[in-house]
Amino acid sequence: MILIRHASTDWTGHRYGGRSEPPLNAAGRSAAALLAAELSPTRAANARIVTSSSRRSHATAWAIAGAAGVEDVTVDDRWREADFGIAEGLTFDELARVAPDLARRLADGETDIDWPDGESAAELAERVGAAWRELVEARDDVVVVSHAGPLRITIGLATGREPHAVDIPGPGAVIRLAATVAR
Repeated sequence: MILIRHASTDWTGHRYGGRSEPPLNAAGRSAAALLAAELSPTRAANARIVTSSSRRSHATAWAIAGAAGVEDVTVDDRWREADFGIAEGLTFDELARVAPDLARRLADGETDIDWPDGESAAELAERVGAAWRELVEARDDVVVVSHAGPLRITIGLATGREPHAVDIPGPGAVIRLAATVAR
């Protein structure tokens, strides 16, 4: 199983962009094309490509599909980024002015966040865990294009670590996993 974080947008690393739809920027489009070319010869010929429906993940997935000659990409909204609620579209400094307690928790490294007016940590973990278990139980070779939050949870599930102990994968990061389901 290969997990990929979408390529970069103008918001990546600057603004909270869970449900927003910033497109890949020029660097992101170039990185997605390069990633696709590098990945194409190494993926299994029958590997499925699964992506969240966000524009940035979708564009990255289709770049991979095009380079691999795959004509179908499966969209699964369970792989979407968290709904950041009041933080959506804000920079960290803007969030610190609007919700200083939340900003402090984030600065302290807390990852189990119940986003005000957004998604809870439990909801995010539940939907990502269900998507992960479904793919693992199908035993298919699969490439998943998703976001930092869902990938952090998935890497934790696959490696037996708590999500807060998993480093956030950077834009365009490729993570290869042996897929297992903890019982």
